[in-house]
Amino acid sequence: MSQPSNIDDIVHRHARAVLAMDIGRLMKDLTPEAMGKLRASALGDAVPALSGYEVLDHRRDGGDHLYDVKYIGPTSFTVRARWSQTGGEWRVVDAEVIAADPA
Repeated sequence: MSQPSNIDDIVHRHARAVLAMDIGRLMKDLTPEAMGKLRASALGDAVPALSGYEVLDHRRDGGDHLYDVKYIGPTSFTVRARWSQTGGEWRVVDAEVIAADPA
């Protein structure tokens, strides 16, 4: 399977990996710093079972792209992720949970 090159496609691939808890894909998409920041968030290591996602916002910030993605489940939450090209690959270099609420 070819790798997507369009940042929108990559963000959707990443969101599907979150839903599937595809740890291998997530490890490739997230820098260690971004992963550590998410683990330290209110969600910690206990990510609830998720049923879907919705891209709420996308904007450019210099060469980076900021995406707000809402993950839907028993507890829905929104992650703001900064995607940047590092080593020729789009990766999440910073991320934070900006909202959490019952679905």
